[in-house]
Amino acid sequence: MKVAVVGGGLAGLAAALDLLDAGVDVTLYEARPTLGGAVQTLPEREGDPQPPPDNGQHIALGCFTEYLRFLDRVGEGGSYLRTRLALPVLDERARRSDISPSLPALLRYAHVPLHDRLRIPVVTARCRFAKARPGETFGHVLRRLGSSDVAIERFWDVFVRPALNLPADEVDGEAGLFTVRTALLGRRGSADLVLPLKPLGWMHGDAAGRVLGDRVRLDQKIETLGELNVFDGVVLAVPPRESARLLGEEPPSLEDSPIVSVHLWFDRKLLATPLAALLASDAHWVFDRGALTGHEPDRGQYLTVVASGVPELLEVRGRGLVERVAGQLTDRLGEAELLWSRVSREPYATIALRPGTERPGLETERPGVVRAGTWTDTGWPATMESAVRSGRRAAQQLLND
Repeated sequence: MKVAVVGGGLAGLAAALDLLDAGVDVTLYEARPTLGGAVQTLPEREGDPQPPPDNGQHIALGCFTEYLRFLDRVGEGGSYLRTRLALPVLDERARRSDISPSLPALLRYAHVPLHDRLRIPVVTARCRFAKARPGETFGHVLRRLGSSDVAIERFWDVFVRPALNLPADEVDGEAGLFTVRTALLGRRGSADLVLPLKPLGWMHGDAAGRVLGDRVRLDQKIETLGELNVFDGVVLAVPPRESARLLGEEPPSLEDSPIVSVHLWFDRKLLATPLAALLASDAHWVFDRGALTGHEPDRGQYLTVVASGVPELLEVRGRGLVERVAGQLTDRLGEAELLWSRVSREPYATIALRPGTERPGLETERPGVVRAGTWTDTGWPATMESAVRSGRRAAQQLLND
């Protein structure tokens, strides 16, 4: 059996590895010069700190079981730090309070009034059996379950926004409920933070490429499915518009949600923790990239700032965006001189899971051709876990056929 996998992101890599393990003669085609898809390390430039920045600081949770299995399969099981969930959150005056999945910790969360703190565990418990109504956002579900506007803005969005790449008042209600049930209400360890200790390109695309070896064809874009007639099966692990083009279909009605990252090297240390969320800021999350990767600069601190689901930031010019984000950090965390900066934008980072969004399944009208990708209906939000699951399901479908 010969199978072609089109697309070298996490979905395509997961499919190719499963097919390889099943004894299939698999060939993977990737239009870019590198594997990894949306999980990339940026090309190194002169003057970059080490290691070079990623296209965003992707983190995982302990419930991402298939993703963690993927890392083990490519030999990178030791390339991440897994810790109990403890999310430092800094308010407008840089006062810190942590989000952790325990009743005492929730009651100590000082960024909302006491009566809201008392409601958070109640609302969380109600999420276990709640159902979203048609067209209902997660924010609306939370209010119906007893949450206030303040709690949604200053507690729930801190957790939901990076997971779903949209704020609670925009994301689909069932997607939000799934996230709470799977992570916060899941089995022990489901809410653990999984932080990469290496550049993303090294521990995903590069590592998988070493396993697949000469079965990979880089810089090779497939223009038509006719080029793949010699194969018994095809996995289309490409973005939705490219998949539709190859299949001769109308593109699915899916909206994109971007991720914008700003990489900053300051002359002094600003962040006292490996990561932190900032309330009321474009800097939704700040990561100490130097500390996480074990490459702290000789001077100052190397930070990555991530903004999720904010399309208006795509329109801000690079220098203006750097000044805006760096200024917000120094206003809140203390004065510092900026030594270096770099911006990375992913306008198509994920699909926007708004209410009513319908994702296509893996099967197509073409015999022996299946889809894969976070944008397909995996039952999970558009995360790295969803990507790996979609690739594995696509491979299994071809094997079953």
